[in-house]
Amino acid sequence: MTERPDEELPPARYFIVGARPVRLVPRADGGLGVEAIDWGTGEMVRATQYLTRVLTGDGEVDEVDEAEFERAVAEIRARLPAR
Repeated sequence: MTERPDEELPPARYFIVGARPVRLVPRADGGLGVEAIDWGTGEMVRATQYLTRVLTGDGEVDEVDEAEFERAVAEIRARLPAR
């Protein structure tokens, strides 16, 4: 796929799957990045296993706004031990 730097990308979409924050991030090459929080580090990591689940609403999947997503991420990070 070719990159489209002059075109604005659609906004990311945010979900809570069970208790895990997951986001879909459109990429400049036309692809779609899928990221979920890593329970151990608090970092957002590649997590393509969630793609079908969030697109079909299979199981406990709630689409949320960015603010709610960021709150959920912050709560998880606050419970992690200090490094």
